[in-house]
Amino acid sequence: MERHTRLLSRRECKIIELLAEGRSEADISRELGLPDAIVKRYLYNMLQKKGFVNSYQLICWAYKESILS
Repeated sequence: MERHTRLLSRRECKIIELLAEGRSEADISRELGLPDAIVKRYLYNMLQKKGFVNSYQLICWAYKESILS
C-alpha cells in the first residue's frame, strides 16, 4: 500500500474504502464532514488520474493493487 500513498492521499483512500462499502457520495460527505461538492471533486480527480470512467473501475483497481483488502 505504501507505493500507492504517493499516488493517493489518505482522504482519497478513505473515499475509495467507503465507496467499496456501498456508500453514496452523500453518505461519504456526511461521514467525512465535507461538502458534497468536495467529495465529488475528489472522486472526479481520482477517476481522471487513473483514466477511469466510473467508481466501479476505481474500486476494482484498488482491490487489485491491494489498496483495499
